[in-house]
Amino acid sequence: MSVTRYELTVHLVTNAPLHSGGIDEVVDRRRGAVDSRDDESTPASDSEKLNDASEGGKKKSKARRTTVARRFARDGRGRPVLTGRSVKGALRAACQRFREEHGGAVGPTERELRQLWGDDGTRGAGSAAPLRASAITVHTVELPTEGYEENEEHKIVLPTRMGNAIDRYWGSAGDTALFEHEYLPRGKELALTITAEAGLPDDVEVPQGDVAPPGPEQVEKLFALIIGLIKDGRVAFGGRQNAGWGRVALSDSERAWTLTKAEPGSRAGLEEWLSGAGGRSVDVAPVDCGGSGRMRIEITWDSPTGILVAEPQKDGPGEGADAGAADGSPGEAEGADSEETNPARPLRAGPEESDPIVLPGSSVRGALRTRATRIARTILLAKKDPSTVADWSDAGVHEQLAQDPSLVRDLFGSTTHRGALTVLDTLAAEDGPSRKVTHNAGDRWTGGVADGLLYSEEVYDSTWNSIVLEIDLDRLLTNARAGLEEPDGQEDSRGEDRSRAAFCLLGLVLAELAAGTLPLGSRGTRGMGQVEVKAIAVTGGKGLGIENWSLKASEDGTGELLPRRILKGLRDVNSGIERNPRAGAGWEGWSSYLVGSSERPLEDKEERDA
Repeated sequence: MSVTRYELTVHLVTNAPLHSGGIDEVVDRRRGAVDSRDDESTPASDSEKLNDASEGGKKKSKARRTTVARRFARDGRGRPVLTGRSVKGALRAACQRFREEHGGAVGPTERELRQLWGDDGTRGAGSAAPLRASAITVHTVELPTEGYEENEEHKIVLPTRMGNAIDRYWGSAGDTALFEHEYLPRGKELALTITAEAGLPDDVEVPQGDVAPPGPEQVEKLFALIIGLIKDGRVAFGGRQNAGWGRVALSDSERAWTLTKAEPGSRAGLEEWLSGAGGRSVDVAPVDCGGSGRMRIEITWDSPTGILVAEPQKDGPGEGADAGAADGSPGEAEGADSEETNPARPLRAGPEESDPIVLPGSSVRGALRTRATRIARTILLAKKDPSTVADWSDAGVHEQLAQDPSLVRDLFGSTTHRGALTVLDTLAAEDGPSRKVTHNAGDRWTGGVADGLLYSEEVYDSTWNSIVLEIDLDRLLTNARAGLEEPDGQEDSRGEDRSRAAFCLLGLVLAELAAGTLPLGSRGTRGMGQVEVKAIAVTGGKGLGIENWSLKASEDGTGELLPRRILKGLRDVNSGIERNPRAGAGWEGWSSYLVGSSERPLEDKEERDA
């Protein structure tokens, strides 16, 4: 056997924002650490505005809360990069999951993966063989940064996007839960390069007890699998993947990938490799991975009132009366006494004005989680003594997330594990006409307009693409079976039933969305964010025994209402769910799986009172 060197180049395009973390500045995110309210993302309540007004209206040092962006990973020269280690980890995890799904029937076997990727840091019992290094090298991916400015340190400045978590008790942005991330926008091209070595020199033998290096066949099989996984959308890079970030796809170019090989063990092969030609071209066909392996929910919708998730506004001269607030609230800029305002503008998918308006997946996911928590806790409260309900008035948002009912944690995750539900960014198909909506806060004493509290928003009557939700069935089943935070941490043998129960809870949230009682975006209390659902399609749920749905709202209003059709489908799913044996008396179907270690049901009231 001789050594064969391979080089695979895959041309990719980002389908969503991409963030891969680097070295972050330590930030104290407590409210009041810098000031009490963020000037970029967190809207001020009416009471806060009135307090400000009572103290003088135009305050020169208004309390604010600020952020420091989580930086993209960078090389030694300050250029943003996607590190080879990060990409390699994502590829290896995707290959391992695919092997577990198919049992080695397609693609490399477990032994072949060990040969290719190397040991996982552990030896078998009694083995004296050294740990084997990987035969695969994933090279750092440089980001396309044309058009981006440099800061004073001559480092590329990427666009940023902000987000926060909502306090369930107060309904406002949670303390310590304001974040900002550097990101690479969607639609950017990337070039992924992977090299590998197969075989050993002719005069080298494999030590006894060691695993032989992979041969050319194994390497080519792995590359075919990697291309297939990327093609079927099974690979995502970086962080915030539950918010739909990190998605990549093969480029539309004629040659989305190229694979070359050479044999540097011979003089001719070495000259061929060093000449820059890269060796001989190898034809490789991607493995058919059978799609993404996720349940997909597509929601066709429109908004009669308009949707607004405001982009942060920076303080600066000439920005109007409400400069510096994401909700268009007034700042200290010159002109605060004027009737003119600088409206809060909608967030876009990129830094350019030509980029489409976006409803972030994190925003929709947060709204769904909040409503799922409300539904679950309402059901639990009906079965429990109200005196046993925890007081959230002093609980931080992260503690609230950790105390969510079990099915909510299975779907959306917790502070300890990742959830199974991903919500992708929703882009506007067309911006549509814009209109300026102006508000003010009233002076409770005079009954007139409070001084300096005139603000506005720029709202577009956009047409929207479908909202897309994806459920990772494997992760959902894993979360369900793990018995997370259950008594004694025992594995739940009814993982399939608990997974279907989680789907039922999500279905109830979607029914409320279809009923128009769940607004999206901001300004919901001001009449914005209303949703009209026209159709819901569910596919890919056969792994849980859930048939495909294709439900449409009646166009003339004479047919059965869409929310009722959703509930009818949920009853069919619920009929196949066996009762949770851990639940007490009075629990049936999907709701019985709301009962976990922190949701202990009370027994019959008469029995309890006795």
